[in-house]
Amino acid sequence: MLRLKLDKLLFDRRLNANQLSKLTGIRYPTILDMEANKSKAWSPENLNRIMIALDLDSVEELIEYVKEESTNSPGN
Repeated sequence: MLRLKLDKLLFDRRLNANQLSKLTGIRYPTILDMEANKSKAWSPENLNRIMIALDLDSVEELIEYVKEESTNSPGN
């Protein structure tokens, strides 16, 4: 599954969701959902705004792939 590393990025930069919202123009509740990885989809425009605001050089700094463990048992 893909997930955002926004919580760590904000912590490392000593920023909070409200500050990032003001820097990017993205709604505060949207930033909160993205920070908590509750969003099911991210708009390319919002990702771009975040990358610019946080001065990121690569999308890999913002998004990571985490392999999900299978919940299927052998008998299913």
